[in-house]
Amino acid sequence: MKIFFGDLVHTWEKVSLWTFPLNVGYVGAYARKELAGRADVELRIFKRPELMIQAIRQENPDIVGLSHYVWNANLNRLVFQLAKRCDPGILTVGGGPNFTSANADEAHARAFFAASPDCDAYVVNQGELGFAEVAGAFHQCGGDVRAFRARPVAGALVNDGNGGVHLGEALDIIRDLDEIPSPYLTGLMDPFFDEPFVPILETNRSCPYRCTFCAWGIGTGKLARFSEGRVMDEIEYFSRRCTKSANMFIADANFSVLERDAAFARRLRRCRDKHGYPGHVSIQWNKTRPDRVLRVARELGGMAEVGASMQSLDPRVLAAIKRRNLTLDDVAGMTETLRAEGNDIPLFSELIVGLPLETRHGHIAANRKLVDLGAEIFNYNLHLLPGTEMDSALSRREFFHKTAWRLHDNAFGIYDGVTVFEGQEVVTATSTMSETELRSFRFIHFLIQFMWSRKWYYDFLRLFQQAGIHPVDVVVRIAEAASSDDGEIGALHRRFRADHDLENFATFDGLAEYWSRDENIERLRSGGYGKLNFLYTYEILLEHYEAFNDFLMGTARAMAREANLNDEGVFLDQCREVLDFSRELRVSLTRSLDRVVDNKRISFSYDLLSWRESGYRGKPSRISTSGRYEYEFYLPEQQRSILERQLSQFRSHSVSLTLRKMSEEIGADEFFYKVRPVRSGAPRSNSRNLHR
Repeated sequence: MKIFFGDLVHTWEKVSLWTFPLNVGYVGAYARKELAGRADVELRIFKRPELMIQAIRQENPDIVGLSHYVWNANLNRLVFQLAKRCDPGILTVGGGPNFTSANADEAHARAFFAASPDCDAYVVNQGELGFAEVAGAFHQCGGDVRAFRARPVAGALVNDGNGGVHLGEALDIIRDLDEIPSPYLTGLMDPFFDEPFVPILETNRSCPYRCTFCAWGIGTGKLARFSEGRVMDEIEYFSRRCTKSANMFIADANFSVLERDAAFARRLRRCRDKHGYPGHVSIQWNKTRPDRVLRVARELGGMAEVGASMQSLDPRVLAAIKRRNLTLDDVAGMTETLRAEGNDIPLFSELIVGLPLETRHGHIAANRKLVDLGAEIFNYNLHLLPGTEMDSALSRREFFHKTAWRLHDNAFGIYDGVTVFEGQEVVTATSTMSETELRSFRFIHFLIQFMWSRKWYYDFLRLFQQAGIHPVDVVVRIAEAASSDDGEIGALHRRFRADHDLENFATFDGLAEYWSRDENIERLRSGGYGKLNFLYTYEILLEHYEAFNDFLMGTARAMAREANLNDEGVFLDQCREVLDFSRELRVSLTRSLDRVVDNKRISFSYDLLSWRESGYRGKPSRISTSGRYEYEFYLPEQQRSILERQLSQFRSHSVSLTLRKMSEEIGADEFFYKVRPVRSGAPRSNSRNLHR
């Protein structure tokens, strides 16, 4: 039995980040084990749709199985269609979180198969047991698709081919995860080390929380674990082999929830020291044990930001979405402990605007509180995911007044002559927040991420904070000023708003029609459209840097005057100096754009380095009107290596596009030099700064 698995991504944009297809690797490895003795199973796993389409035509598989997410559902529909055209006898099987226990009913199944008539069956919840049942039933039918479609299969929804469905009985979960052979240690993942794919590590499954906006953990029971020895072997295996990427993902819902996670973190750090990989680790942290978060963060040694994703700070909202958070006191305690220990580990948090019962005032207040903690904040607009409780008809009626469609980032392309787009359904009005209120946050969110969280103007905002003006108030004022500006920044703001309009299509069909036009397809092809925050970050840094700095100085003058600052002249002088310092902090590229500049030497009137090292206490000092402070801006070897590997991984025709993709996958601090008092004879550089 020849089985093709696909965890497909849109490959039209050549510089996206793609992860190893570990999900279908697990499903395939388990199916091969379970079918041993009954069928001779040959597995092939694909990430690139064009390669899978070619292989289906040339090799005529018996089964095609595809993992479904919001970023590839329409692409999967096309691949299933092409497979059936090649051979109607191919069994086509879907799986993934688009169907869970929350929506695996007849109505939802009929709607899905009506839109995807070439899909024969869909596995519900975790895929290993269900797919093994599907493959076993197909083998028992002698490979006859019509016979397979005639009856239910446990753990799956079956399309009867006549507009009806069979709902299979629910399956239990796999409690001993070592029953699933390791896709790494059995060599299934080996082909993906030859390209810049990002390895995923899973150490356990399930989630004790049931946030209504998330499908994680639905259909699972108590926490199940892979054995410690197996996880250690997998870490060693991919750390030795991964040379094309600097990133790694941990797929646990709550990493650091178990004591043993500290040992995994320690092994990851040792592998980085030994093999140079991983450079950066993306983690979803546990939400109840700050002591364990701290222990794991220390072991990782700066390879990952410490996360306290809040989504909201309003108790009513958290109750409505069944969310449990660390307390702000817990988060503050973690931050203070790490800083007192000298750990340069950034704290990040996430908020979602548009959640049930959230208000404009509450969302602004949450941003203010997280800024006060010094957290990097990432604000998201709520979008509704199939398979979640929040996507239910009841939830929609109770909380959401209006939704719209936007193009999913990196999820578009032309395959076999067919144009394919993927969309996200975004909440645009709720029972407690109007469409105008929700819309007003888009540019503010951009500025918070650009200036504060990604730190391009972090010192500038901290200077205001020391003058008694809150950074969020500064950001809101900048957004207001930009909306009425008749110059270069005003024009940029109008372009931003026009691009925001492209996130508000009334229907998915309207979205697809717009982006299918030749001029709009070309904009996507050239990288001229993408995630707005990163798109406009690099438009400012590469094309409007001086104009934006002048605009900021104008805002600073107005706010200093309104605040009646006694030392207004000194404050504005410090603003100018901090903007100059921020310019030099940014890592510079060589003129050929193939590597980074190791170091440079710059002098300043104020002792900005001591001010930063004090935790921004007080205000920057100066010796005298003629005194200068000389600093060396330099890169440690590990940071330089990570950046140059990222440059190679994401290199494209566009500097902006390359930097945007890098920014999405590594920590903000990686883009900035370390600073120390200048050493005698330190070299000067001939460099191209990221903003020039």
